[in-house]
Amino acid sequence: MHTRSIPTAAARPLLALFALAAVSLGAPAGADPIEGTWLGTITAPQGTVADFGLEFHREKGGALAFKMNFPDMFTYAAEFGIPVEAEGGGRYRITPAFDLELLLEGDRLSGTFGKARLPVALARGRAFPPRPAPQRLPPGPAPLWSYDMGAGTWAPPVVAGTMIYLGTKAGLFHAVNAGDGTAVWTWKGANPIDGRAVVGPGTVYVLDTRENLIALDRARGSLRWLAPLHEGIAGAKAPDNPTFNHRSATPLLLDGVVYCGSGDGGLYAVDAATGSVLWRHDAGAPVYSGVGLLGAGTLMFGTMDGSVVLLDRQARRETLRVRTGGGVVTTPVVAGGILIVGSRDYMLYGFNLADGSPAWRFSYWFSWVESTPALVDGLIYVGASDFSRVTAIDPVTGKARWSTPVHGLDWGTPLVTRDSVFTGTVAQNMEGTVIAHVGGIMALDRLTGAPRWQVLAAAAPENGFGGYAGSLALAGDTVIAAGFDGKLIALRAR
Repeated sequence: MHTRSIPTAAARPLLALFALAAVSLGAPAGADPIEGTWLGTITAPQGTVADFGLEFHREKGGALAFKMNFPDMFTYAAEFGIPVEAEGGGRYRITPAFDLELLLEGDRLSGTFGKARLPVALARGRAFPPRPAPQRLPPGPAPLWSYDMGAGTWAPPVVAGTMIYLGTKAGLFHAVNAGDGTAVWTWKGANPIDGRAVVGPGTVYVLDTRENLIALDRARGSLRWLAPLHEGIAGAKAPDNPTFNHRSATPLLLDGVVYCGSGDGGLYAVDAATGSVLWRHDAGAPVYSGVGLLGAGTLMFGTMDGSVVLLDRQARRETLRVRTGGGVVTTPVVAGGILIVGSRDYMLYGFNLADGSPAWRFSYWFSWVESTPALVDGLIYVGASDFSRVTAIDPVTGKARWSTPVHGLDWGTPLVTRDSVFTGTVAQNMEGTVIAHVGGIMALDRLTGAPRWQVLAAAAPENGFGGYAGSLALAGDTVIAAGFDGKLIALRAR
């Protein structure tokens, strides 16, 4: 979930102490019986049990309001401005966003949370536990070089050979020398470029924000062709991107064909040499995910209606379609016969590839799962939005090996090296922010997830973003990052 400026096992004994010490306080005379503080737990399908608390009170106008205390979501006595609906018979609802349904029975409050209906169990308490002190991490290395892109970017850098390629919010597309950060060429387009490029032998392909697939000469940066990918809405302008964090379809280049999704609800096959559209598959909903490949002939992608689609590229026939409860902007990954994808219903899913049946679910509480997993040596490494963690997960069982707070919106794919995991994070500075985020770059120990260092990004401007929204890249022994501050930088990876 994007909160508008919306595992602590050690904290659980403290929470239990509060609950045990609490007497049956009841509600003041004339008040709604749910008023007061409630402490307890919420349980995820992967078995994680997290501390959870609610405090209900009347506002000056008489409306029933609430505060939420959810340490695993970095939420401390937070007010979201969402009303509490009293339905009678001890039943209460908090919608939208949380889909929280509660039943009051004496001094017990139980119910479900979110689209996944996670179990909630609360008892009357006296006060929320204190907010923990902020974590302080060792500073990271200074940049080896910095390149001025002329504008900030949502896009990730792509490394191919000795070159780095990426677009910006100003429509500039850069080719930069990875060794020293010097410019090789820059192309100026008419629209912002938020997505990841794909690099072929002599051509670079990227989608702009008006659903135009662009092919640039890799050596000189000249335009080879431009193909509009919005046939599904012929005669109308290309749709605006509704994803909030500018998620953009990533093309796949295979056997002389570029496969790419579009906000018009199509998955396109385009001749890589000429830009001619070969065919369009109607996916039924906008496609802002990247296109993945299973075997030699099956394309995989997600749609904004929550579908994950497997498409035979030769027969142009869907071989599997599974559904999640929210929009899918991550690129599907397959490991050990399990199809893995994140969703905006706050879940990371594992589906059995053979028949599409659910294998496991991993809850991110009320956080979108925007990070495409990195599959390395039998584990997947996944970032998060408000959950603000990188998690290492067994793709067959869905069980976490470790999960480490990174203190910022973490939308990219973690960069995994021999002994480290690197990730970029984003901070947002908007009115009504509830969860505090930090923009920067973090290095974690690959085996344990322990933090090694953090490089802080420039502060987010008012009503804006700071940090690194796109995935990081590796060029030799350097980590490459592109930020909202308009700087492309290289950091030593070891």
